[in-house]
Amino acid sequence: MIEPSLGSDVLDLIHESIFLRDLDGRILYWNKASEDLYGWTRAEAIGRIAHELLISEHPDSIACLEARLRETGRWDGEFTRTTADGAQVMIEARWSIRRDGQDVPIGIVETGRDITARKATERVLTESEYRYRNLFQAMAASFWELDFTPVGVMVRGLFASGVKDLGQHFSEHPGLVREMMRATRVLDVNEQTVTLFGRGKKDELLGSVEPFWPESSTQVFAQSIVAAVSRKLNYVMETKLQTIDGREFDTLFTASFPAESMQKGILMVGVIDLSARNQAFAAMEQSEFRYRNLFEVMAVSFWQLDSSGLNRLFSELRAQGVSDLSTYIDEHPGFIRQAMDNCVAIDVNERTLTMYGAKERSQMRGPITRFWVPGHYDAFRHSIEAAYRGEPGYLEETKTRALDGREIDVLFFVTAPPQMRAKGMVLVGNIDISELVASRVALESMQSNLIHAARVSMLGELTASIAHEVNQPLAAIATYGEAGLRWLNRTEPDIAEVRDLTIRMVADARRAAEIITRIRGMACHRTSERLSLPLNNVVKEAVQFLRHELQAQNVELSLSLTPHLPRINADRTLLQQVIVNLSINAMQAMEQAQVDERRICIATSCLDAATVQLTVEDSGPGIATVDLERLFDSFFTTKKSGMGMGLPICRTVIQSHGGSIQASNNSSTCGATFTVTLPAAG
Repeated sequence: MIEPSLGSDVLDLIHESIFLRDLDGRILYWNKASEDLYGWTRAEAIGRIAHELLISEHPDSIACLEARLRETGRWDGEFTRTTADGAQVMIEARWSIRRDGQDVPIGIVETGRDITARKATERVLTESEYRYRNLFQAMAASFWELDFTPVGVMVRGLFASGVKDLGQHFSEHPGLVREMMRATRVLDVNEQTVTLFGRGKKDELLGSVEPFWPESSTQVFAQSIVAAVSRKLNYVMETKLQTIDGREFDTLFTASFPAESMQKGILMVGVIDLSARNQAFAAMEQSEFRYRNLFEVMAVSFWQLDSSGLNRLFSELRAQGVSDLSTYIDEHPGFIRQAMDNCVAIDVNERTLTMYGAKERSQMRGPITRFWVPGHYDAFRHSIEAAYRGEPGYLEETKTRALDGREIDVLFFVTAPPQMRAKGMVLVGNIDISELVASRVALESMQSNLIHAARVSMLGELTASIAHEVNQPLAAIATYGEAGLRWLNRTEPDIAEVRDLTIRMVADARRAAEIITRIRGMACHRTSERLSLPLNNVVKEAVQFLRHELQAQNVELSLSLTPHLPRINADRTLLQQVIVNLSINAMQAMEQAQVDERRICIATSCLDAATVQLTVEDSGPGIATVDLERLFDSFFTTKKSGMGMGLPICRTVIQSHGGSIQASNNSSTCGATFTVTLPAAG
């Protein structure tokens, strides 16, 4: 038991836990505060080993703490203990060794108090400070911690001197505001501030704030002081600040005035760099200005369309599982008009007003359906099919209709990148190509006339062949007629023989008629007519014109025609003209060079499923290397009396059929080879 000399009644009045334990750790005394703190009564605690009863825990072992106590006679520190109800408490304790009259240790006195709540508060404060410092340092904004205590003193002095309107006073005394800036000290800044305002060294920013405020922003600083004095929570303003090197830039300046900080004379300021944003705005305004200038002054009809309705139609189709818009339109042709009605003109330029006969823009606004010529919807259809596929633009020649009903030939183009189309915005342009189309029609007419003239000229060269071709069946008809008369004039006419002769006469008459029809077809000047034809048949019909000429010039013609070729879409007469022209050129070249063995081979083949090929090869002298590049130039010729139009016309005809023609020399025969490629019919 504890000795009365300790004054046990007095120790029960102390609010700190005090208990005595012997050198083996057994509790000898346990005051009232210990009972309250740990939850064990005096009767329950006395005689128990203290560290076992209270489950004392320390980063170092309890044995180490006891050893330090015996070495120095005392120990103080913090550790955790567990109360009777199982709660853990943080104890701030002090141990002292109690000695007898001979200075022999006889026990250990411990005083302790519960610091659990204090530690929790400290931990919260530490965490709060940690979060604050993290926020202060990690934010992409610039943060400043300022001491404006001297400014507060100066403001109170102004009020004491009778200043009523602080804002007006600052406007009248800008020098005073600059003085307040110099008096405001920078206590701390974050890394973003160093990056934005400094040169990599934080220390050079920890001084007066005045160097960072250009003269033009003085009143913003003054207004922030007025806001603080007016007890506002914060002040926000766009202004210009400057770096330590004097470079000005656009910022969003924010000052915060929490009461607890203001009492300490501490001001928190945030700065956000607006340079990039303002530059972007300026660029956007400039871009919009350029767009409006381009939109208005270009000599092209521009339309701005609201295609949000079309976007909704597309969304509905995709929800239905439609992936191929072309197939869908084939099955639902009315969709084209529906799509037109959902494309709305919201703006047009001046050129559009002039081109379409409008006096004001309101006449052009609304669905674009009325501007499309019925029967000429293909371009619009192809443009929305391209849009459905996600293509950013489309271009095609078509016809549109003015307000007065005039039809205008235009080059129609659409510009709609995905981001524009997603916002329901489409830019359409129409370039008036009426004069170009008229010129092209005139050119095509002139080319047609030239081709016809060349064909007639070629027929003139074949006069002997034509006469021979026609004379043959006519002579046969005359012979059969005379023979038939003789058989009829006999005493007993031979009717069977006469019938046979008459059948032959009819056959030759038809043959003559076919020859004349073929010649008339070749000589006739008519509009080009494209039909699906077998190339081999065109070749066979063309060489009918050449039989007599081949015999007269002793030329051997051979045909190497690949069977079952894909058909072609072609004008029979024009293609025959090319074959005859190339064959006549070959015969004339061999005649001019006095070639002994004269041969021409016309061959057909299939390059692939989409292309057929025709070659005309001769055994003549070939083409001089220097002439190969010029062979198809107009008026270039190697003939003594040639005009140089035959091969250019051949090229024009073949190109109009979507094909190509090339000339080369054949290494095996030493003659010339003309190769024609044509697309197969789709």
